Amino acid sequence: MKEIFYIKQPTEYLCGQACVAMIANDSVDDVIRIMGTDKGTWKKDIEKALAHYGIMQAKTMTKADNNTPLPPVCILKVLLPKYSHWILHYHGKYYDPEFGLMDELYSKARIQSYLELYEE
Repeated sequence: MKEIFYIKQPTEYLCGQACVAMIANDSVDDVIRIMGTDKGTWKKDIEKALAHYGIMQAKTMTKADNNTPLPPVCILKVLLPKYSHWILHYHGKYYDPEFGLMDELYSKARIQSYLELYEE
């Protein structure tokens, strides 16, 4: 996990797959095959794909909000006005598959929890 390349989610349902693709440096199509879904993802889908790539992860999601200090690398579960969304947080930057690479979290996003990832 030395360098992250931003990937925009190809459809409205692929934010989880795009987050894993960015952290694993792989294509969204490959992550879809590993997860077995091209629809919305659950925590277990993301954990399965991360394990496939050998990416070390916390055993559980950590509850959080927009004021919680975040670990250096994590995948955020956020709530937007009409849906849930996954965002990769990497060393102070937000790699949001829908809204782009940002220094600050999208203003309408409300953090619910995060899955911490560990660098080797």
